[in-house]
Amino acid sequence: MQLKWIIYLLVCLRFLNAQTDIFSENPGFIYVKSDTSAVPIYINGNLIGHTPIYKPIPVLEGIHHISSHPPSIRDPFLQYANTEEMKQVFVMSGDTVEVLLDTYLLTNRLNQIKKDYYFTNYVGVGISLLMVWQLWILSSQ
Repeated sequence: MQLKWIIYLLVCLRFLNAQTDIFSENPGFIYVKSDTSAVPIYINGNLIGHTPIYKPIPVLEGIHHISSHPPSIRDPFLQYANTEEMKQVFVMSGDTVEVLLDTYLLTNRLNQIKKDYYFTNYVGVGISLLMVWQLWILSSQ
């Protein structure tokens, strides 16, 4: 009987210790605009939504990376480099930062980076095959 009342008391009092707010301090806000609709918006690699986003997005104070492209598994060089389509902003507590994503120019720049990356891969494979061919010639003499 005594244990039943202790459990009942603990269940009733657990709400007193609960976190009441999502943020422990005042959040900052990021307001994202884009020149094109239905563009995915990623903040720190997390999908937030698609444009147009009418309400500012609450974030913690600090540095945030905003882009229209997800972190890539296939092209790992895009994860660690701040390319032109990735905006880096510092948000202060209680402040609203407005970010404009120009997706047409960003998409063209991303395509150019990928072409350069693939070109360097093809050159590396070509040089490797040339070295194997030279070693084959030397070993056959």
